[in-house]
Amino acid sequence: MLPIQEILKALALQLADGNAIVVAPPGAGKSTALPLFLLQQPAFQHSKIIMLQPRRIAARNIAYYLSEKLGEKVGKTIGYRVRGENVTSANTRLEIVTEGILTRMLQAKPELPGVALIIFDEFHERSIHADFSLALSLEVQQALRDDLRILVMSATLNAQAISKIMPDAKLLESKGRSYPVDIKYVASNPKIPVVDRVCELLIQTFSCHDKDFLVFLPGAYEIRKAAEILSRKLPDCVVLPLFSDLNKQHQQEALMPNKEGKRKIVLATNIAETSLTIEGIEVVIDSGIEKKAIFDLRRGITQLTSQKISQASATQRAGRAGRVMAGTCYRLWSKELHGRLAQQSTPEILQSDVSDLVLEAAIWGAPIADLALIDQPNSAQLSQGKEKLMSLGVIEKSHKITEFGRQVHALGGNASIAIMLLKSAQLSLAHQSLACALAALLESKDPLPQAQTVEVTPRLTFLLKNKQHSIWLLIKQWHRKQNIQLVEWPLQDLAIVLAFGFPQWIAKYRSEGRFSLANGSGATLSINDQLLRHLGPQSLSQNNQCWLAVGHMQLTDKQKDSAIIRYAEPIKFEQIQTHFSAFFDDKEIVQWDEEKQRISAFESQFFGSISFSKKPLPKPSSVSLNDVWRQQILKKGIPAIPFDTRTKQLIKRVSLLNAGVNIAEQNEAFPDFSDAALRQNIDQWLLPFLNGKTTWQAFVNLPFYQLLSQQMDYQQLKKLDSLLPESIIIPTGRKAGIDYNEDGRALLSVRMQELYGMQQHPTLLNGKLTITFELLSPAQRPLQTTDDLIGFWQGSYKQIQKEMKGRYPRHFWPDDPANSPATATVKKRMPQ
Repeated sequence: MLPIQEILKALALQLADGNAIVVAPPGAGKSTALPLFLLQQPAFQHSKIIMLQPRRIAARNIAYYLSEKLGEKVGKTIGYRVRGENVTSANTRLEIVTEGILTRMLQAKPELPGVALIIFDEFHERSIHADFSLALSLEVQQALRDDLRILVMSATLNAQAISKIMPDAKLLESKGRSYPVDIKYVASNPKIPVVDRVCELLIQTFSCHDKDFLVFLPGAYEIRKAAEILSRKLPDCVVLPLFSDLNKQHQQEALMPNKEGKRKIVLATNIAETSLTIEGIEVVIDSGIEKKAIFDLRRGITQLTSQKISQASATQRAGRAGRVMAGTCYRLWSKELHGRLAQQSTPEILQSDVSDLVLEAAIWGAPIADLALIDQPNSAQLSQGKEKLMSLGVIEKSHKITEFGRQVHALGGNASIAIMLLKSAQLSLAHQSLACALAALLESKDPLPQAQTVEVTPRLTFLLKNKQHSIWLLIKQWHRKQNIQLVEWPLQDLAIVLAFGFPQWIAKYRSEGRFSLANGSGATLSINDQLLRHLGPQSLSQNNQCWLAVGHMQLTDKQKDSAIIRYAEPIKFEQIQTHFSAFFDDKEIVQWDEEKQRISAFESQFFGSISFSKKPLPKPSSVSLNDVWRQQILKKGIPAIPFDTRTKQLIKRVSLLNAGVNIAEQNEAFPDFSDAALRQNIDQWLLPFLNGKTTWQAFVNLPFYQLLSQQMDYQQLKKLDSLLPESIIIPTGRKAGIDYNEDGRALLSVRMQELYGMQQHPTLLNGKLTITFELLSPAQRPLQTTDDLIGFWQGSYKQIQKEMKGRYPRHFWPDDPANSPATATVKKRMPQ
């Protein structure tokens, strides 16, 4: 008895009234026994059940397994539908599909006539299609089909997350699995390549077990390396790969027992995490690493990144060992590290290109924000997706679908490939046929992986000579889908057709294998690539001579900073002008030249973000000039503005005035000349006076005192001069300048003899600010600083008088300075 059977009756009761969530460990029977049970229930006996599987191999194998249980052929009661395969009939009651298929069904007939139940299996994988199709299903249920039932299930599901959008769904849990799995943590040195660590552990433990091994590795590259080592070290067993690019025959070999009875080692990617039962597996070795496709927003390409798996994925992987017998799972990490792993994997919708999702939402007629998604893509993702589709004419600025967009959606698959097919059809049938070949190539594994070039022409030439290659199946599928015949391909226009799908990746050569892309990012090509050799040094050195139509790029763990071109074809500049005129633009480029310390201006011609021609612009617009001046001044900062001494004093005087006088005492507030305020108001007090000026020297020569004083009216200037004057008249009749300091003091440096006769210490700001005198010797050297001149005359002056008489006997040093005449000269020149 399978563990899932303990909750089946409760599940049937729940689905009679509403939706349900089922959480059951791997091997419990949720993908097999559960749907067979539901088929027998009265509520579903005369209607259809749709069950989603995240992977084609799982959908196909479950359909075969369940059909065998019923003693039928696939396609009768139980069928499946994946891309390129439709094994169903009018009698099919359980249809197992991949997620994109359900989205298509919902878009075509939202009511889903004849469908009573939708099952979302292995929902923990959180693919972007699963999230979106669940959101659509819930909307259909609410608006059109209140009798439709939805069941979400997985071995490891964040029930709280799903409950946000399905609050009325009942949670049913099945404890335990069919067979126990012994988890063993084997910490290993992460500096040693993962393939070496896995192989070493497998060889050590191989003799400890009687049955087959399943090994989880990051990707196909690691699988091939491990297969080479294990085939040599363990020649008596069969080593079989299992990953998505394998054909069905090789995938089936990995899933079924070896016909010769030999022990089997299956080397798999995370494709084997989900609803797959691999016959004979007793042991799982988990590397703990997976490769995830993560979309790079800035470059507009997907990066294949190696990363640690989540705890949920580790649970799924371990469960593969307990499907048909008790098993063991070796994890290549410590138990302590396991506790630090993320509980769930990051949902695909948060790290993917959402342009196809934006297209689907536009077809559905609802903004993405209005859909019942567990996680909403962020604003940057949505912006990138919308801008891409708008530039290609798929949606309008209002984000409504265009007629061309409907045609793109009708073709299905990736939007870029659909656009390539439709645009090529506008040229000729031959171009459309060529686009079918390119679409198939872009969706397949490279047929010439050892080629010394990224050029597409050799690959299509190879396919023309090898009509039995598996890519031809896809080529023919695309021809059938568009109801066209296979005709001779115009390879001379290959670059044009390729660029139809990826105009944002049209690239211009820079230097040493580096290219600029129309979307503003960059990409690299090996300097030894034959494509560069074919172009020749003369073309590479001439302007506008070396352009590429790029169809595929990749970011890798080793080269994260630069995209690597994988497929490309040289394209002539004249071809770009003819077929992609909408991407051309003339722009005024006004920028700061740091070396020349001036603004430089050019009129540049652009293709997308690529500047390919420019000429000097004698008179740039005032708006552009202001933008550059603003950027440059704010970059350097207000303290870098070369204010003269008088201007600096003005700023300090106004600052002191604002601090020392209450607003109530003023008729109106004085301007704020703080750095922050000057920065914020730069457009008012400074930029208007830079009109037409282009050099830093012209900026330095601006009358800054005038610019700032103009920010005050006559009455304010008069009040400022009254309360905080630039200078005062001292007893000799001379105007002595006041130095207003950062610390709020007013300092007046003056020879002590010029203050003789002063009997009252002067103040400013209506008596709130006392002038600080810095008293100087006849040689202008500081003698004393005082805020109380009268006290100084009566006190420490005596000591200074004694010293000065000896040092400067020709100067006047009276005994009663407060009542003596002030002087700026020696005694003999003083009036008698």
